[in-house]
Amino acid sequence: MSNEYPVIPYNSKLSGETDQPLERQLVDLERLEEFGYMRVVHHAGERGYHIKLVLNERDAISLFVWNTKVFQGQNTLARSYGVIAIEEIEVDEGEGGRLIAEGQYMLSKGILELVVEKSYDESVVRPCRCSYRLKLKRVYEYMSPKHGHSTRPEYFLIAIKYARDTRRWLGRSP
Repeated sequence: MSNEYPVIPYNSKLSGETDQPLERQLVDLERLEEFGYMRVVHHAGERGYHIKLVLNERDAISLFVWNTKVFQGQNTLARSYGVIAIEEIEVDEGEGGRLIAEGQYMLSKGILELVVEKSYDESVVRPCRCSYRLKLKRVYEYMSPKHGHSTRPEYFLIAIKYARDTRRWLGRSP
């Protein structure tokens, strides 16, 4: 399988069954150049939120945050669950999932911009625009009861606090 997306070079320390190839788990978000539609989803039983970044008609990236700082322009930590099937951006309300917000994103040159256009739960996120510099913290390996052997990059999201027209700066708009 050829790599459609840039991959973090990493030698796995654990082994075991997994539901996702390593090159799809280790997509390098600092080198990925994409923009498009996004959704913020809360899955039942989880203490955080998944930011689902749509890549194309087949794929999306799932970025997990443990708190709402990401929607307030504050530094935070995020775990990438890598490339997922586009169908996984859907919310299973029957299992307690909730769609929190929708909008656009841009990912270029290690900068992530999130534009929340519509909020369905303003106690979590209001319409906003936040920009972050991504910095790889570590690659975390563990055995997940749901996904098996998991190798997940974790990123510091460092808020870009100065005023700048990010669309012009990145040279394109969502």
